[in-house]
Amino acid sequence: MKHRLEIDGLRALAVIPVILFHANIDLFQGGFVGVDIFFVISGFLITRIILSEIYESSFSIIHFYERRARRILPAFFVVLIFSTLFSWFLLPPIEFKDYGQSLFFASFFSSNIFFWIESGYFGVGTDLKPLIHTWSLGVEEQFYIFFPLLAILVHTIHKKLVFPIIFLLFFISLYLSHVYSAPPSDIFIKEGAFFLLPTRAWELLLGSILFLTYNNAFLVSNNKVNNALSFLGLILIFYSIFFFNKQTPTPSLLSLIPTVGAAFVIIFSLKGTISHFFLTRKPIIMIGLISYSAYLWHQPLMALSRYYFISDLDALKIALIVLITFVLAYFSWRFIEQPFRDRGRVSRKAVLIFSVSGCIIFGAVGASIHLNDGFHSRYNSDQLKLLSFHQYDQRDELYRNRVCFLRGDQDEGSFADICKSGPILIWGDSHAASLSYGMSSFKKISQFTSSGCPPMLNSEILTRPHCQSINQYVFKYINEYKPKAVFLNANWLKYKSTEPLTHTLDALSQQNPTVEFFVLGGLPQWLPSLPSTMLRANVLLDGQETYIKNKVFNKVKMKDDSINEIVQQLNQKNVRFISLLHLLCQSNSCLTQTKHPQIEPISFDYGHLTGSGSIKTSSLIFNNVNLEQSDV
Repeated sequence: MKHRLEIDGLRALAVIPVILFHANIDLFQGGFVGVDIFFVISGFLITRIILSEIYESSFSIIHFYERRARRILPAFFVVLIFSTLFSWFLLPPIEFKDYGQSLFFASFFSSNIFFWIESGYFGVGTDLKPLIHTWSLGVEEQFYIFFPLLAILVHTIHKKLVFPIIFLLFFISLYLSHVYSAPPSDIFIKEGAFFLLPTRAWELLLGSILFLTYNNAFLVSNNKVNNALSFLGLILIFYSIFFFNKQTPTPSLLSLIPTVGAAFVIIFSLKGTISHFFLTRKPIIMIGLISYSAYLWHQPLMALSRYYFISDLDALKIALIVLITFVLAYFSWRFIEQPFRDRGRVSRKAVLIFSVSGCIIFGAVGASIHLNDGFHSRYNSDQLKLLSFHQYDQRDELYRNRVCFLRGDQDEGSFADICKSGPILIWGDSHAASLSYGMSSFKKISQFTSSGCPPMLNSEILTRPHCQSINQYVFKYINEYKPKAVFLNANWLKYKSTEPLTHTLDALSQQNPTVEFFVLGGLPQWLPSLPSTMLRANVLLDGQETYIKNKVFNKVKMKDDSINEIVQQLNQKNVRFISLLHLLCQSNSCLTQTKHPQIEPISFDYGHLTGSGSIKTSSLIFNNVNLEQSDV
């Protein structure tokens, strides 16, 4: 089978959305489907190579892995060198330590397993992980280990069994991906479905099925059919890119939209079709040719740029990073990928030594970074004092962990009597718990907080099965005991919908007209953390009220605005919205530290308050709401 330029064009159509998705461009919220498209292409091409050679009795497993090494490893190793060197200078110890882990697993093509266990693809701070994108290489390489052996075994038994076996495995994998990605699966299982080969294999196997059906005459004999179905394929791909988002279950049956779209393009985009014309334009083909290197380069450049710049990446910076990505990708393709694929220039023995030694060296470097805790020796004592707050050891005591701040395995029966000790009530998730210490320093408070549970009735949080019963319990408590004031707070940005808040506030205010309800907006958030941000801005702990530009400010404010709108539309005199951004920030720059009662950063991580930060924030809240001071 001759080289098909339209597949190069399809590669371009896959890599561009992925890059723009990682650039956080809203229009490309579904850009992650580019990886799904890559899987289909890889499955098609790999199956073509393996089965064609098996049918011709010329297949060699050693030769196959040699070609994979020539194709994948040289550019990959260069990017790892770049990423590691710049991470050394830019990443604080805790982030550099995590980077070391990811480098170790990426070196042995198992980072998909690591990122599954660690945090997930759409989790907090994933934008700052230089190697998060290597998970897909892990999936592909694991597929390359098992699929050739399976193909040889099945072909040896009987040639005609190849198609039904691949078809069966395709459906099993597709079924598993849908079951584990869809509700009511918990987040850990969902992330496993996203990252792991058993639930991703169907996308690669779809490519295998395409090759096995490629030469069927009924599929390609009618040019009008080819034109219509290949164009439909493009529509399906573009629909996925622009209308999918981070909440779309993936991989699942919905993932059939971009993958079937890619399949239609591969099968039907023959010469004379609109899609073939579009995909074979020289600029498109060029991007397709360098797509692998572009994929490798874009995420380290994006992540490390986010570390380097204190403020968020604006449109100009993003455009520059994208441009640099493609420039580096071209040079990487031209001077690294192509020479190594030339057997006349690089022998099989050299490839073997290069591949094995490279994986071992990068694995050893990653292990060394992790075992040395990110090399704290890079920093002086003042800097280390600031960074020590990453291991803030007072949170359990301050938040009253597992007593008034329940964890995921605890239900409402775990609230102790001490949680019901005051006329001022704080209700919400861990962010509300981080306020409780400061509030209790000024008032007698009751505290009902639970990890990952926003103060909203009928809010379904799949990762926290007790949230509904906990919130019902708090609701009944308020109705029965009529506290003087209730403060509702959460990391609102974390929760997709705040619509249940409308019903909650309406029910509370009507049943408790004498109780004052205060909805507190989101706390300032920092990526990857406030201590790391302060270090990057050369702001040390000196007790000065220093303000730093906040990358997440606009996102938190937008969420705040939507919550404030809910409060305003409710039009109840006893319900009020209070912006914590207004109290703690000036424009889009936010307070970093306080010296009362001791010098501490406001937050020890991305947004949870320290003890001093909680006292500072609570004092500003109480000054704003003008409640009478208690005797405590």
